[in-house]
Amino acid sequence: MDSEIESRFSRSPFFVIVNTETGEFKAFENPGASAKDAACVDAVKFLVGKEVKAVLTGNVGHNAFVTLQDTLIQVYLGAAGTVRETLENFKKRKLSRPKEPSVGFKEGLRKK
Repeated sequence: MDSEIESRFSRSPFFVIVNTETGEFKAFENPGASAKDAACVDAVKFLVGKEVKAVLTGNVGHNAFVTLQDTLIQVYLGAAGTVRETLENFKKRKLSRPKEPSVGFKEGLRKK
């Protein structure tokens, strides 16, 4: 919970899945992180399989935005700092729901 947030959703090396009711959490490797193209497809499939209800991220690109819209997973932007800090900001309703991608096409392939 004290790990820093990776701002790029599809390229994040790990996902931390948190049960907001119990506080239990577990980190998982992102199966799409090293994909050459369409990293979001594997990432979103993984999260759907884990029955994730929301994604808290710093940025979401075009492909990830469209892919997530086809699921019941809600996207929230503004994640920064640690996982714990981001979760607290989510609970305080400080994150925003995007109406469009927050970064340009193929932005996730660029290094930070």
